[in-house]
Amino acid sequence: MEIRLLELTQEKRIVALHELADRLHTRVDKLEDTIRDLTEKRFVSSRQGLVEMDTAQRMMLAEHLIHDGHDPQKVSRFLKWQEFEDFGAETLQQNGFRTVKHLVFKSRVGRREIDLLAWNDSFLLAIDCKHWLRGLSPSRASQVAQAQAGRAEALAERFDLLKKHGVSNVESRHMMPVIFCLSNPRVGIVDGVPIVAVSKLISFLYGVSPVHDGLRRIRVKPRTGQSLLI
Repeated sequence: MEIRLLELTQEKRIVALHELADRLHTRVDKLEDTIRDLTEKRFVSSRQGLVEMDTAQRMMLAEHLIHDGHDPQKVSRFLKWQEFEDFGAETLQQNGFRTVKHLVFKSRVGRREIDLLAWNDSFLLAIDCKHWLRGLSPSRASQVAQAQAGRAEALAERFDLLKKHGVSNVESRHMMPVIFCLSNPRVGIVDGVPIVAVSKLISFLYGVSPVHDGLRRIRVKPRTGQSLLI
């Protein structure tokens, strides 16, 4: 039923309980206890025969399903990549960060994209939002981490662009590449790049030092004569 809820709330965030029952070929009264349990766990909101899920609830339910052993590929099929960006941005904003989503820029090696740029007084983060990373081989996980570090290095050279978007104290900043994913990764840090699950993002930021020796930190490089974002 939880998988079906994710499917039905992709486009419309409110679904009638009788519609859910029809899709599952069962009666409404057979679902009421489960819906009540999901409501108590705050995975859904329910009232008068309607079930509602916002982005945060959809993300948390998806993570819960994967933690319980459901196929990550099947679960993530019913999540849009924009939901990762929106959820990450909203979570960071609620905790004092400023954010820019889907940042496209020119670099010396061509066009680059950062899913989510976020900063506060302590951190400057270049975040890549992935549906799922569970089951990746060590070599593939390293490729993903190195690719994000490369994007962060390219952005760190765009001093002008960071300043344009209002990054404070940009002259003395170090950028941290981060990968944001749906489920708890097997390894939390790969080649100096932290891989952080949905529900662990803020606890990670509150628990890690911005000068942690094990994390990759890329110095922002002031340059002259740079072209602006197109």
